[in-house]
Amino acid sequence: MTFLDEPPDPYQAGWLAVPTGLAETLFRLNNDLNPEPWLASRAVQVEPTTWEVTIREGIKFHNGVLMDATKVKGSLDLALLRRPETRVLLDLDRIEVKDQLTVVIHTNSPNPVLPGLLTNQNTSIADPNTVPASLDESAERSAMTGPYKLMSFTADQEMKVVAHTEYWQGTPAVDRVEYVVFNQAESRLIALQSGDVDISVNLSPQGAVVVGNDSSLDIKTAPPSGMLFMFVNHEAPAMRDLLVRRAVAIAVDREAMSTGVADGHAVPAETMFPPGFLSCQSMAGYSYDPEAARELLAEAGYKDEDGDGIVEKDGNKLELVLQTYPEQPLLPPMLEVFQSMLKDIGVGAKVQIVEWTLASQGGYDLFGYSNGTTTTGDPSWALNRQFLTGGDENRGNFSSLAVDEIIGRLSRASDPAQRQQIACDALQAGQDEVVLIPVMFPNRLYGTSDSVKWASRPHAAQIYFIDYLIGFK
Repeated sequence: MTFLDEPPDPYQAGWLAVPTGLAETLFRLNNDLNPEPWLASRAVQVEPTTWEVTIREGIKFHNGVLMDATKVKGSLDLALLRRPETRVLLDLDRIEVKDQLTVVIHTNSPNPVLPGLLTNQNTSIADPNTVPASLDESAERSAMTGPYKLMSFTADQEMKVVAHTEYWQGTPAVDRVEYVVFNQAESRLIALQSGDVDISVNLSPQGAVVVGNDSSLDIKTAPPSGMLFMFVNHEAPAMRDLLVRRAVAIAVDREAMSTGVADGHAVPAETMFPPGFLSCQSMAGYSYDPEAARELLAEAGYKDEDGDGIVEKDGNKLELVLQTYPEQPLLPPMLEVFQSMLKDIGVGAKVQIVEWTLASQGGYDLFGYSNGTTTTGDPSWALNRQFLTGGDENRGNFSSLAVDEIIGRLSRASDPAQRQQIACDALQAGQDEVVLIPVMFPNRLYGTSDSVKWASRPHAAQIYFIDYLIGFK
């Protein structure tokens, strides 16, 4: 594993609880990134603002208690209480119990994509009677529904889970799974080669070559959906200038990043969504154009006064701080290559390797980051998180009333064609403001022992990892 920095709470850390087989949601994304029933059996929009969701019968929580509509309502109510961003995402008014296996969900405005939004990992279902008030305790005590249940958790070290023998889809193929943290890609590769682990996640492209050449190991690839990008610190002096932001955005040679840094295991990202996810006519992406970048800097008043290759304005050289974290193996080399690309347009840069949590604390101009943008199968999720004022992944503190207004219209729109057009409008508005700088969509590379039987291939959205079928040949 690359991260175990917080307990697998079903409402705050669904990003960990769902992929590790502890938790499940009412709906999940299939490999085409379309929502399909999971703990639910179906959903019907009976009114523009009302959905009836039918719960599967016979599902037991980890404590042996049967899941029913009352438990689901209680769990969703807790999810909204514990994480305000979830309430904003779902735009819920209230949840009611219709009968033993049916909940009625009322939204504040028409919401035709609610099943997709209910794939969000932080809407995981747990027995609400087992979820304590303290987040510190909830990981050990929360009874969820997944094929595995938690035995122990040690932050930044390891997590141990055991089979949930009453799992609704069948008995898990293995009795227990241990997740161990290796922050560096090289360490994850060595652990796999030595037999200390059976599966290693997030290999580097170079590590994937090594695994591919070893007859005792296998390489598994998940298609690209998550984005490698740079947060823009909109409170940093240089980044407040839109001309500078635009210059920096088109100074990135995304093709070179994808073929060089990622060794071909990525596709260029000119917008925040991977190809085919959101089709927008005449969308103006960030195409590589260093000459135009130099012209934008000149228009912003920057010139190389002393001939040292770095432009300046009012006696201050344009030198940027680039930060990132090491757990995603492509991020440090991505910033190092970008440092050279910036120098080509006359911008100095210093690369710093830090903790990922510092992305929310400023102290940088640009922060290299990895995040999914297709997690619910609908663009509104990522736009709300990253473009909206106060969004939970708006770590660069971007704020625009105009962009907020467009995203607000998206949340209220119900016609699919209208929603697509508004989503495109929001994406274009964010692109124009350079909210963030997309770079590439990498494949997720997994290395496994050849004794591992992985019946379900790695998921495109990278949110489903360990299931009840994974085991040994």
